[in-house]
Amino acid sequence: MRNSFLEKLLSRLDRVGREELQHQLQRLAGEKGFLEMIFNTLLEGVLVVDPKGHVMYLNTAVQTLLGLNPDRSLGSDVRTLLPDLGWPAMLRQRSVISRDMEVTYPEHRYLSFYLLPIEGQRRALLGYAAIFHDNTAAFQRTQETIESEKLNALSLLAAGVAHELGNPLNSLHIHFQLLERDLKKLDDPRGPKLLESVRVARGEISRLDTIIRQFLSAIRPGVPELQPHDINQLLRQSVEFLEPELRDKDILVETAYYEPMPTIPVDSVQLKQAFYNLIKNAMQAMNPGGLLRIVTVRTDTHVVISFADTGAGISGDKIAHIFDPYFTTKRSGSGLGLFIVRRIIREHGGELTYESQIGRGTTAHVILPLAEKRVRMLTAGEVAEAKEVKAEVAKQEDVKRTPPPLP
Repeated sequence: MRNSFLEKLLSRLDRVGREELQHQLQRLAGEKGFLEMIFNTLLEGVLVVDPKGHVMYLNTAVQTLLGLNPDRSLGSDVRTLLPDLGWPAMLRQRSVISRDMEVTYPEHRYLSFYLLPIEGQRRALLGYAAIFHDNTAAFQRTQETIESEKLNALSLLAAGVAHELGNPLNSLHIHFQLLERDLKKLDDPRGPKLLESVRVARGEISRLDTIIRQFLSAIRPGVPELQPHDINQLLRQSVEFLEPELRDKDILVETAYYEPMPTIPVDSVQLKQAFYNLIKNAMQAMNPGGLLRIVTVRTDTHVVISFADTGAGISGDKIAHIFDPYFTTKRSGSGLGLFIVRRIIREHGGELTYESQIGRGTTAHVILPLAEKRVRMLTAGEVAEAKEVKAEVAKQEDVKRTPPPLP
């Protein structure tokens, strides 16, 4: 609102009639409502405080971003309302301040924060405007780029290690094969025992070779071979496969599957590998007698699979790193399980999210699209055919719109 207008109105207040005063007040109220409407349409959060730090105004966006109640926030001390931003020091500086911040309530977001002093005539301090911009999407894109680079580096490292291990393993296998052949010809009472030891060693070498190949396959999964499958059926098969381990650890499994579940395009081998990892993680997080609840839900566009355990939970500082390569909360974990699982889910066009509460357990959510979402470039022939069809449709529409001749 322009100060000149208010000053003129106040200077003429003793000469303004009742009707004119009412008209001017209505005009002020209308302009105030119009400005508030504009501020409430902004995506950026706006918070205005007076020089002492009391909240004078907050728009709809800042209420959403920071979970603020407007009725409770207006008039409150911002140092109490948002205590973790270092307000006392910022309010003393009386300058433009820029910060980046992470908030976990009401949603996990990454925000940029700007504080600007509001000055009137002769630089009199009227208050401060705090502007909050949601950078969550940009931050996630950056993290995905970093993860992709990590994955490429990890794949190269894995391939190199597998190659260096594969050569000596192959050599050992050949030499043990030769040794086994010679031992069969040896006329010595110790021959059968030595032969058995060689066979055990060859078996262990073969097992190690299989582990290396499986590791390479996991760290560099191929393009998913998508076929229509019932997610509920894949979950039943995964639980059945791990049933001996679950029973041995006295873990109870409860299921609540959405029925009828439509088939969706997935790679059953890769997806069951992801389910195995998630079920094992839940199982390892619980003490004997724990409960694992597996639930499937269908929305208009996605299938959501939830794995909820009753373990100890994961702290907030650790849950932010659970998808990092080699990060683990287990004593003997490799730190690659969830990294690989999320890659498999994302290769299917989905997403993997986690939520956890200390002392209450952890829930993993697998979100998969109901239909395959991939982009395909049209061939020249398909483009020409599409143009012909479009032209024919347009011609028919013109015919329909042409009025019949008068009799």
